[in-house]
Amino acid sequence: MPRIVRQQMISRASIGVLGLVLLASLGGVFAARRTWRRPTPENVAATPRLSEGERPNSSRTSETGDFLGVVIAEVSVNLAALIDGRVADVKVHVGSEVRQGELVATLEARSVRQELTIAEAELLSARAEQSVARVALEQAKERLQRRDTSQQVLTGAISEEELSTARYEQRMAAAQLEVASSKVQEREARVAQLSQRVAETFIRAPFDGVIASRFIHPGALVQAGTPLIHLVRRGAPQARFAIPASQVRRVSVGTAVQVTVPEQGLVLQGKVTQVAPEVDVASLMVFALTSLELEGQQFALPAGSVVRVSLVEGERLGHADARVRSEPHNP
Repeated sequence: MPRIVRQQMISRASIGVLGLVLLASLGGVFAARRTWRRPTPENVAATPRLSEGERPNSSRTSETGDFLGVVIAEVSVNLAALIDGRVADVKVHVGSEVRQGELVATLEARSVRQELTIAEAELLSARAEQSVARVALEQAKERLQRRDTSQQVLTGAISEEELSTARYEQRMAAAQLEVASSKVQEREARVAQLSQRVAETFIRAPFDGVIASRFIHPGALVQAGTPLIHLVRRGAPQARFAIPASQVRRVSVGTAVQVTVPEQGLVLQGKVTQVAPEVDVASLMVFALTSLELEGQQFALPAGSVVRVSLVEGERLGHADARVRSEPHNP
């Protein structure tokens, strides 16, 4: 068969195959169009959705009036070193009860005491110089009074030069007294400063309380500002709890609460005493304080105990009624 005829037959076969492929493709498109339907209201309504009760509600716990908190002491403070030094002695232990002004720890003060002794000696020397300058000024005043008379000048018993010299000596004695007095004041300030440093080596309790923690031992080197002892005042405990910002209007000063201490198996009563005026940026919570009534309870509630603060039912209903009254009524 000639080559030209064979090529024409191959071309016609290829065209036929290509046509079958295009027809199959168009048939699939038309079939897809017949099966696709435009969304209708019936179809949309038939789409399954989560009901309001099935949606997660992160504030459901706070809606019940339960807030997480912790017991804190009425007053607590870290007793810190005011100067650099070495701890000489610690006179208390964890749990020790102390009175206001009682000595709880001491720092070594040998070098400071030596400086104080030198400063006191310099102060005595400065005061002696001041006394000498005061006497010299009195002598210069008396000398000038004897010479500064009109009769002696008129009679020539004293020259103008001698009178000028007496006046100069008085002014010099007055200036020397001022210098000596300034030196005395400087030495007194130095002695007072060193005396204060010596006093700061004695760490004393600022109020009656209980030692909660002890951070140092004798022989330890400490810097100014290093905490040495944590002191807690023995008094009525209170609880600090967090309120979600969306629920803060439910709690106000005077609101009655019920405080549950799971670790101790206690249920205490209290009232809100403080509510922060701003939201904490880190936690997005508003912090509040509540008192804890321990009437008839002979125990000390440990600070740091985790508690759950609940609004008293009456208060909770009162807040709910207030919210209902504040909402507009739509008949």
